[in-house]
Amino acid sequence: MTQPPPIDGHTPSTGGAEPQGESTPVPAPTHPDVHVPHPQYAPYPQQGQYPQAGTPAVSPQWAWAQQQPQFVEVETEPLEYHRLYRGAPRYAWWKPLVVLVLAASIYFAMNIAYSLALMPLLLAFDPDYVNDALFMQIAPILDTQHPLSILLNLGTVALMIPAVLLAMLALGVRPVGRVWSVAGRIRWGLLWRTTAAAVLGVIVMNGVGILFGLAIESFVANPTAEPIAAEAPEFNATAALISFALVLLLVPFQAAAEEVVFRGLFLQVLGSWMRSPWLAIGLSTFAFAAMHIYDIWGLLAVGLMGLTAAWLTWKTGGLEAAIAIHIINNIAAFGFMSAGLSGSTGQVESSGGIESVIGEIAGLALFAWLVVRIFKKHGYGRERIDRVWRAAPVANGGAGAA
Repeated sequence: MTQPPPIDGHTPSTGGAEPQGESTPVPAPTHPDVHVPHPQYAPYPQQGQYPQAGTPAVSPQWAWAQQQPQFVEVETEPLEYHRLYRGAPRYAWWKPLVVLVLAASIYFAMNIAYSLALMPLLLAFDPDYVNDALFMQIAPILDTQHPLSILLNLGTVALMIPAVLLAMLALGVRPVGRVWSVAGRIRWGLLWRTTAAAVLGVIVMNGVGILFGLAIESFVANPTAEPIAAEAPEFNATAALISFALVLLLVPFQAAAEEVVFRGLFLQVLGSWMRSPWLAIGLSTFAFAAMHIYDIWGLLAVGLMGLTAAWLTWKTGGLEAAIAIHIINNIAAFGFMSAGLSGSTGQVESSGGIESVIGEIAGLALFAWLVVRIFKKHGYGRERIDRVWRAAPVANGGAGAA
């Protein structure tokens, strides 16, 4: 029995059980950008399920088998992130579409269950918010002065992660870790390094946006205009602190969930049907922006964020960089909301003006440049080779043709 070669610097354990049938060892990667998974991910036939290619007809009970296609283990071409469904066992063109529909159905059911489970808590501690939200009497629905709205809204978004993973399992798209990266898992080293880059990018993003906003305000200011007095809403510091604590707890899951759907599921479903990544990147970016309620400037800023995240996902072979910038950006945004520094304590349609877009461009450009440098320096892969079984033509006498 041939022992599988070391992967990622160690020899994977077989758990003490000998696999059925002989297998060809996985060759060492010939390029640092190619990740070769352990053979356990290939859908090996069980012993006796398929006759070996080239086995002669020595017994009448095998006569039926000679009429069946032989199966041989082959390697896929090096697959970029958006093409990873092509390396799934028993891939068929329709499966990615079913995964998408099934994930949406599972999420809808989980969303209802989660909301109903929280309803007693909402009615007990914030009945006015429930009443106003149901009858659309207040905006925003997500408000840091109502901590339970944070728990409800961010929690429901986080449910996208199990919904997508369960749909992949149900359709046999294994390993489900291919939604995270070409390595079949979250590459934690890359995530931490890109998180540090995201902190710098968000600082520049907000700093440049604020400076441009002040410059524009001073340029167009009318000193003769009468200031309009506005009644400030009552600010509850305790509620703000509780909300921000919930933000720190839930935003990593909420941001990761949106990346799993928009830069993971959408990109890979579309990429399974087309080799070029650009249409998949464009459509997933449009869907991400359309999900938000902002004005034109806010939608442009969100679109730039989505476009950068999608490009970096394809460029680095995984979601780590996209998750990092999404988490840090959302924590900063919710921090401003919690403190009331953004003009509102909740998510509203207005999101600034052209200064927010300029700040977004500056911060995202710095972040993308840093991520590419980090990726190249540490040699993370951006492609994957899977081992799958494919039907082979049957030669005369029942032998499988190579």
